[in-house]
Amino acid sequence: MARTVLATLPGSAPYQRLQVALEQADQGGLMICLCEQHHAEGIGWFTQRSMQLEPRQWAQLQGVLGMTEARAALDADNEDVPATLPFPGPNSPRRFRHAVGDGSE
Repeated sequence: MARTVLATLPGSAPYQRLQVALEQADQGGLMICLCEQHHAEGIGWFTQRSMQLEPRQWAQLQGVLGMTEARAALDADNEDVPATLPFPGPNSPRRFRHAVGDGSE
């Protein structure tokens, strides 16, 4: 079976990746193959699981990912929420109030 790697995308950990490949199907057509690969010392990269998409499915997936709602959701997931450390604001001119009965009035 002929196979052409189109892209290798980093995974969620240093020892994981997603490989996108073009493969020739048994019937002679082309399929897009998505392979989740892991790396193990002494073995190297190996496919943990894979999924094959027909060209029609690939086109539909691209359409879904190109939708405004999908793009907004993906962009929101990629945004890192900055850590905010609260600091005291400016000092007020009135630093304290006298308590009732403390003899200040």
